[in-house]
Amino acid sequence: MPERPDQDEASILVRRALDQHESNLIAYAASILGGDIERGRDVVQDSLLKLYLTDPARVRDNLKSWLYTVCRNRAFDILRKDHRLDLGDEEILEAAPCHDPDPGHLAIQRELYEHIWRCVEQLRPNQREVIRLKFLHDCSYQEIAGITGLTVGNVGFIMHHAIRKLRDLLAEEAAQPHNQH
Repeated sequence: MPERPDQDEASILVRRALDQHESNLIAYAASILGGDIERGRDVVQDSLLKLYLTDPARVRDNLKSWLYTVCRNRAFDILRKDHRLDLGDEEILEAAPCHDPDPGHLAIQRELYEHIWRCVEQLRPNQREVIRLKFLHDCSYQEIAGITGLTVGNVGFIMHHAIRKLRDLLAEEAAQPHNQH
């Protein structure tokens, strides 16, 4: 496999990240993951691999913030996969009781989560993309703009209309009698 010209710089960045940030990143990721240090280590390992594979020019000037963003996103991805986080809706999260919900409540949450994502599938492709980047990958409007090539204003416009359409779809379905498949 031929070496990339920036491979040495990528290795240096990873070493710098390990030396300067590893223990704090593990603690940060573990705090998001309910104190699970081992999963926190896994998140940091994933983030360091991503750092190694990323063009050093994109991260060398903002290494710390890039690492924390990637770790945060990865930890939230894990929580979402565990069905512990619902669409990033802070109001629902703040209203949630501090104790472990009963299995029936978890089933209802999972059903609602799946229902919302079925509605997302009915959106236009550009709306689906910005919704997924925002709520599944926790990207900022600026990051979404960079990923999609849109302006931040366009991202905001598309997001606004996508959320309005989702509300309409959810309201329509709530008004209809339930038809089980």
